[in-house]
Amino acid sequence: MAKLVGLLLVLGALAAAVALVPVGGRTVMDRWRKAPTAAVFARRAWSEITVAAGLADPPPRTGKPAAGHAHEAAARRAAPVERHSAADREAIERIVAEHAQK
Repeated sequence: MAKLVGLLLVLGALAAAVALVPVGGRTVMDRWRKAPTAAVFARRAWSEITVAAGLADPPPRTGKPAAGHAHEAAARRAAPVERHSAADREAIERIVAEHAQK
């Protein structure tokens, strides 16, 4: 009986890891929610497995980027802008000097 309980605990931990640990930035549960059907989920999973194993080339990426990544592309294009005033810089220099004396 103890072996059965141990086996169930191991299988439960494995299922939790598969469902909750991100692989390639997304968990299995995220992939499941994104897929419209179980067949599409299975096809995409098999495709990812074959690409990861080196048995197939990755599919070409076409179309517009995902909505979640649009802000990242815009952030890369935007020039950095300093928004601190001279008073802010003086305050930081004073704090750093105070901590350096301690």
